[in-house]
Parts: sequence; C-alpha cells; structure tokens
Amino acid sequence: MVDIRKKPIWLDCDPGHDDAFAIILAAYHPSLELIGISTVVGNQTLDRTTQNAYKVAYIAGLSNNIPIIPGCGESLCQHVVTCPEIHGQTGLDGADIPEHPEYKTLIKQQDENYLWNIYQKIISVGRPVTLIATGQLTNIALLLKVFPQIKNSLSEIVLMGGCIGIGNMQPGSEFNFMNDPDAAHIVFTSPHVPRLVMVPLELTHTVCATPNVSERLRSLASPFSSILDHLLHFFASTYKQIYHFDSPPLHDPCAIAYVADKDLFEGQMMHVDIERTSEFCRGRSVCDVFDKHRKEKNCFVVMKIKEVEQFWNMMLDAIELADKKSPVNSTKSN
Repeated sequence: MVDIRKKPIWLDCDPGHDDAFAIILAAYHPSLELIGISTVVGNQTLDRTTQNAYKVAYIAGLSNNIPIIPGCGESLCQHVVTCPEIHGQTGLDGADIPEHPEYKTLIKQQDENYLWNIYQKIISVGRPVTLIATGQLTNIALLLKVFPQIKNSLSEIVLMGGCIGIGNMQPGSEFNFMNDPDAAHIVFTSPHVPRLVMVPLELTHTVCATPNVSERLRSLASPFSSILDHLLHFFASTYKQIYHFDSPPLHDPCAIAYVADKDLFEGQMMHVDIERTSEFCRGRSVCDVFDKHRKEKNCFVVMKIKEVEQFWNMMLDAIELADKKSPVNSTKSN
C-alpha cells in the first residue's frame, strides 16, 4: 500500500552507475514512495540493466514488494548504442556487487506484457503518480501510445536527458535522446503528458561527486558504502578519461531530487523539439530559450540547482538509510 503522505513515483532507468544512486534516492527520500522500477536498454543491454537494477535493489535493502519490470530492449527505429566506455561491460563496473538471491526466480516470473504490467501498477495506486525516466524514453513513448489513458493517472513526467548546448554523445546530443530520438519526439509532442519536465546536462554537470563527497561516503565504513565508493571511483576514472571532468557528474539522481524538492531548483517553460534525422545532431533537444518560434511551451526545463550541497545532503541521507537496511552489512554476508 502506498503511503498517502508521500509522493508516489515510478522510475524507468538503465543502470548504470548514476542510475544506481537514483534508485537509492528514490527508495529512501522521506517524501517519496517508490512504487516500481522498469528497465530499458541504454547504458548496457536490457539483460544487464535489468540484472543491475535487481542487484542495486538487493544491496540497498529494497522490498520485493517494489516490482522491477524489464522493458524494451531496443529503440523504436534506431540502432541502439550502449555505453561501455563509461559504465563498463557490466554497466556497473568497478565493484563486486552480489547478485539478488531471488533474481533467477523473479526474472522467470516476468512475462512479455511489460507495458500492461507497468500500466496496471501505476493506475492501481489510485492517486497521480510521477513518472521519472533516467534512460532513453522508449518505454515511456510506448506507454503513451498504447495506453493514452495513463494521463489520468500521472501528475507529471520528469526525465533526465537532453541539453541546451553541448552534448555528451554527439557534439549537440545527449545520450538518452540520441539513442531513441523517435521516442523522445513522441514524449515531447504527446497530448497525453499532463506536465513534462526536462533535467538537462547543463544542470547535471553542476552536481559532481567531489573528493569531499567520496570522503563522506567512506566515513560510513560499511561493505555497502564501500561498494558505492568503488562505483563512484570507476565512474570518476572513465569520466576523467573521456570528458576530462575532475569529478563525475551524478546525472540521474538530479531528476529524483527535483521531484523530492522542487524549491531547490530553478527553470523555465519553453518549447522543446527533438531532432530525429540530423547526421551530426541526432537526438538534439532544440530548446527555444528565447521563444523565437512562438510555439506552445511544452516543457519545463530545469536550469539551475540553488544549493549543490543540499543535494548531496539529500543523497547521503538516503544512502545512510539504505546502509542500515543493506544485507551486505550483516555478519553472514561478510
């Protein structure tokens, strides 16, 4: 049963180092009630992102009552590009993460009607649900097309993706949108989205896991915190090598944090189009910041976080709560 004092959220993701932290924040922020997780291809293949979601759920002590549903393993029209150069061959390289002990049993119980299952879980809540997407938007686009009536059960869709300026996969394109621009186009043009929020690279690149953050994480001195620290260390090394960041940006939890505390962020309504066919900018989010086209403003674009330190306090508080429930900290697990 969903706690009526909390905001119900569904998380669609492709774990992924930063998705792992997003799952923890979604599960343990005191104002949120995580009602389910769906996975999508992206940072790695669907099999691996799904396995990773189960791993993170296990080590973070999440209840099996929170369903994990494997979603779509390909893009609508484009060839999928995974991201091993950032996330490694497993999608969560850098730490030896134990398998969810019931993974094989639970995954066998899944059927192919994943869209129906996600839809049923969301409408069964009985209150408007916030749908948060931190990977490519394939599952979300299909949900809106196949079950347009889901609009009646959603308060908003919040997605981590896109950029106003420089991209991170192509010079003008962010990874999630580039991997399925057709799905992004569907989401941004759908009449079945009650409210759309985009958390772009310009915001997430200001939320970096600095050495001070790692030090605070290590101060927990537990097997669980050690796993997270090793994940951050791997993520930092690949970001340093590819993008020359001194500290890695933790993209996906920013979307969770926005839902948890909107007062922490600033942004503006604007019209956003998705470029689907460009040779050099496939998946480009064309943000009409100055309203040049005079088109309907279809998206709230988050531009700034007021206090980065407040975000990290939120994230580390969630990690501390997860640390108290993590089965890897038990004597038996050690």
